[in-house]
Amino acid sequence: MNQPTKSAPVLTVDEARAAVIAAISATCETDSLPLSEALGRVTCNKIQAVVSIPPFRNSAMDGYAIRFADYQPDTALTVVGKSLAGHPFNGKIPASATVTITTGAQVPEDADTIVIVENTTITDNQVRINEPPVKHQHIRNIGDDIKHGATVVEANTRLTAAQLGLLAAQGMQSIEVFKQPRVGVFSTGDELCEAGQKRFEGAIYDSNRMSLCTMLRAAGYIADDLGIARDDQSEMQSLLTDNQGKYDFLLSSGGVSVGEADYVKSALEENGALQFWKVAMKPGKPMVTGKLKSGTYYFGLPGNPVSSMVTCAQFVIPALQTFEGSAFRPTPVLKAICDTQLCKDAGRFEFQRGIYRTDGKGGLQVTTTGLQDSHVLHSMGQANCFICLDAQSTGASAGDVVNIMLFDTLAGLTI
Repeated sequence: MNQPTKSAPVLTVDEARAAVIAAISATCETDSLPLSEALGRVTCNKIQAVVSIPPFRNSAMDGYAIRFADYQPDTALTVVGKSLAGHPFNGKIPASATVTITTGAQVPEDADTIVIVENTTITDNQVRINEPPVKHQHIRNIGDDIKHGATVVEANTRLTAAQLGLLAAQGMQSIEVFKQPRVGVFSTGDELCEAGQKRFEGAIYDSNRMSLCTMLRAAGYIADDLGIARDDQSEMQSLLTDNQGKYDFLLSSGGVSVGEADYVKSALEENGALQFWKVAMKPGKPMVTGKLKSGTYYFGLPGNPVSSMVTCAQFVIPALQTFEGSAFRPTPVLKAICDTQLCKDAGRFEFQRGIYRTDGKGGLQVTTTGLQDSHVLHSMGQANCFICLDAQSTGASAGDVVNIMLFDTLAGLTI
């Protein structure tokens, strides 16, 4: 068992995330779901096309289907039928004739060119082509989208709306996906008060469970609120005993520093193999990770509300993605012009809260939300991005280019 100590190693954000991901084993459990319920879930298997899309030649435009060889300048073609979407023209087109066709309709067997209606003049049943056509124009060929046997979706893919549309186009109704992880979330501390209760002296209302549960749900996971664990080792022990077998992950906030009133670590040490880390980041430095005897993974996050949200986004969400069989993909980092001065001491990577906007020319500008202390939750409510400052950075001046992570792209969740 790894014993947490005051001399716990200090890791960079990337090192800590890599260690977290390496410790997670992907689940082998699966669910069979209707496609309509599979958005955001992770595929178990590679899926190959059983039918080419489109499955027949069809028209990309409204107009007339012709044989290119029948086109002659100043010579009209006789309309002998129609090919409508879902109602194809049967048979062959006679010489010097044409068939009216609509977008998506099957192209007659011996036609090889579509002339759009705008390039024709129609008199009675005769069609005159006003501009020379190009052979094969405006025809969608079999398999233009995807050919029979081609891969539609790879294994371990988090399904998007477009991919679900591709699967539906294959005639699929359901799909096998990996089990969705269940997360139990609780807070620790005698100073916490439940919403709706009268706040006692020295107490604060607990916001962390609300923030963390909704973050996890927005990212597509099942998150249950397990309440508050008081600063009592037996109460913490009971909470773990009652819940660890029910969840794939347990997530707590608070009680992971070296304070003498922190009972979380000692209770956890009785229930599994844990590691106490310090991460060279701000907000959020101390963190407990590990695996309990039941097989449940455990994350102990800092108690300050912004710290808990940042560490959840940077470490817990990637762990859940790994468990669900999806590879971690770094959040895109964009460049923005900083409008204001940013203060920072060298030594730790900082996620400062910012508000970005476009400058009217497609560029991005960003400003700070103000006070960046980890207890200032309203700064998260105002922000729509993180301003990412490297450990070596000593801040930024107005006009400097800085890196930002948009909340909308942060691990697929909404903060």
